[in-house]
Amino acid sequence: MRIFLIVMLLAACRPEKVVNPHDHVASRTNPEVQHDVGGTAPDASTVQARDGSSVDLTHAWADNRVVLVFYMGHWCPECQKQLTALNDHQKDFADKHTTVIAVSTDTPQDAGALKDKLGLTFDVYSDTQLQTIAKWGVADYDTNIAKPSTFVIQKGGAVTFKKIGQNTTDRPSVDDILAQLTE
Repeated sequence: MRIFLIVMLLAACRPEKVVNPHDHVASRTNPEVQHDVGGTAPDASTVQARDGSSVDLTHAWADNRVVLVFYMGHWCPECQKQLTALNDHQKDFADKHTTVIAVSTDTPQDAGALKDKLGLTFDVYSDTQLQTIAKWGVADYDTNIAKPSTFVIQKGGAVTFKKIGQNTTDRPSVDDILAQLTE
């Protein structure tokens, strides 16, 4: 009886599996778009704001340096950690004249709720159809989400840093990103 209770207790303490709410999106073939360091950010990178309006991200790096983060979704604990760490260093990014922007396949409402929950002070956008995510070459078509990815885009659109994660924990640290922001 004691062993049965221990097994039941261990089973009850097992963490829940993280489930991607976008599994219902139809799979597409991956065009394997790559934006190498030294290249240029793609044109017409349109995403949705919290209110559902369209935002062309190219305006963000027209006059400013941008750290563009693609995250897997509001449901991802590693993504929440990364976004929180970026938010904790907003003054460091501002001191380096850099704006942080985050994009996922979350609905605009879910992205907005995550921004509120984490108290994020930078913009969080939605790309439910993976259009911009695909243009950046970071779409995971097996799960219909973005691979955890970080890009540094200089004023005018030159890409000077990229990190495309191979799993949920494969992300650059804030210190790694800040080190890329030399004048």
